Amino acid sequence: KMENICFENVNFTYALGDRPALNDVSFSVKEGEMCLVIGKSAAGKSTLLRLIKKEIAPAGKLGGKITVPDGIGFVSQNVEESIVCDRVRSELSFGLTNLGLPKEYIELKVNETAGYFNLSSKLDSEISSLSGGEKQILNLASVMITKPQVLVLDEPTCQLDPVWAERFINVIKKLHRDFGTTVIIAEHLLGELYDCADSVMLVENGTVEAKTSSEKMIEYLKKSRNPLLESVPLSFRLFDAMGDISLCRKKLTQKNLPALRDKNEKCKAAIKVKSLIFSYKKDTQVIKNLSFTAYENKINVILGANSSGKSTLLKLMSGVLKQQYGKIKKDKAVSMLCQNPRDLFTKEKCSNEAQFGELTDFLEIDEIKDSHPYDISEGQAQRLALAKVLQTGADIILLDEPTKALDSAFKQKLASKLESLCDMGKTIVITTHDVNFAAEYGEYISFLSNGEIITTQPKRAFFSSLDFFTSSAFKITHGILEGYVCEKDLEGVE
Repeated sequence: KMENICFENVNFTYALGDRPALNDVSFSVKEGEMCLVIGKSAAGKSTLLRLIKKEIAPAGKLGGKITVPDGIGFVSQNVEESIVCDRVRSELSFGLTNLGLPKEYIELKVNETAGYFNLSSKLDSEISSLSGGEKQILNLASVMITKPQVLVLDEPTCQLDPVWAERFINVIKKLHRDFGTTVIIAEHLLGELYDCADSVMLVENGTVEAKTSSEKMIEYLKKSRNPLLESVPLSFRLFDAMGDISLCRKKLTQKNLPALRDKNEKCKAAIKVKSLIFSYKKDTQVIKNLSFTAYENKINVILGANSSGKSTLLKLMSGVLKQQYGKIKKDKAVSMLCQNPRDLFTKEKCSNEAQFGELTDFLEIDEIKDSHPYDISEGQAQRLALAKVLQTGADIILLDEPTKALDSAFKQKLASKLESLCDMGKTIVITTHDVNFAAEYGEYISFLSNGEIITTQPKRAFFSSLDFFTSSAFKITHGILEGYVCEKDLEGVE
């Protein structure tokens, strides 16, 4: 197969940067290849991917040689920034209309594409009425309608719930299978992708460290003791099963391990929400007669599908929004990290947004001190916003999708910080789509659906009672080991 994309000794420094974001990068991707790009936050993945499509390439000093074909489709992590029209039909026809194609042809392509991407029933809908998952599928459909030779995706599922994330990845796999499209995708959630990638490329500190098969990449990460090994799906690492869940289950059946149970403890409420009702528009309640308790000195986690009301609930608890009915009882100061961290930034320099010192050193963002908050990576923006929120000294900390755009090694670091805050008497409330993070570090888990809290339970009881919104560990252990819901539970089981 011919090479479709080739980077030769590529260096890149941002216009306002003083050190290279990419350093002597060389790799090639063959026609029809699916290449999975992995790396820590701020390793240079987004910069590398954007350089593949010259229309959105960042401004700066570029050296070396990049060879790419003409048709490059790009899907980014922030779906709202990518959408240009109000209605689904207009969004799908936008690219073809710009190419000056005949109206009948456009109409045919729009209807065919909507059918393929399961959007036919939404063609005349307003885009604002779609869920996050539907918007990202629409974003992908409007890129694919122009028939790109190469599809580049930068963290496309980072704002999607587990069910939509899986659906989205299945569409990518189908496109690759049906049309032989060359796919280059950067993802932190590797569960659905790892087994079907032709190659895995590791980006570290602005350079390509390795590009090899998925099996060899696991060996490479093990050998180099790279913390990114944690991001490889558990079923690939447990007993070296390489994704074979039935082999993992068979081996676990042979182990005689004791049941794990939640501690039976009395906890004090830090926030009590009673019979809450909230609407953005008349006649459409987003929060419906919702009651919820967040427990003091604990990590409380709220899970739920896209558009179920999680962000709205946090805004109500923080006082950003005011409920129409119901009561929120809290007697301590609250600080909140919102879903889009950049919404918190108002200054020209990162050092004016947060105090740089011990906390920013811990969060590994000291190098962005003199940068503009809009010139930093998503992961860095997330950590800068977190520093700003933690520096308020509030006793109740609300975090909306705090692990978004963070790599597995940094998630562990964040969790240890949150646990130490709880030890200091703080209360943490997190909304997240990251089920494995919730299972690993959450203590009380709630499920929010359609504006109502359906249940709040201690971690083991919660994850043991679900099939879809449950952890990777429980998917492997269910029916064999009682209460084994997170990876920590399986440590040393070899």
